[in-house]
Amino acid sequence: MEKLEFNELMRNIKSAWQPMDAAYVNDTALRVAMIQGVYDWHTHRDEDEFFYVLKGKIAIDTQEGSVELGEREGFLVKQGTRHRSRAEKPAWILLIEPIRTKTKGE
Repeated sequence: MEKLEFNELMRNIKSAWQPMDAAYVNDTALRVAMIQGVYDWHTHRDEDEFFYVLKGKIAIDTQEGSVELGEREGFLVKQGTRHRSRAEKPAWILLIEPIRTKTKGE
């Protein structure tokens, strides 16, 4: 059994938009990613996706509006919701989603 050291995981991420699988809980992946700039609009037809900010600030845009998240804040994007994430400066997030989720959506 190993503990997860999120500061170390964040240090190991060198490129934005390249999620790294940190752990699996049954059929759910815990993925750490650094984001900077604006990601493409996309939809996960069959999966929910939870964003949790480890460091920095991000925004998540949906067709209904935008939500800004700071450190230790999270947001659930329900399946079928068109969305994109963005960050003006580098920010590190924890994504919680099914292992099968395609990062770029469908």
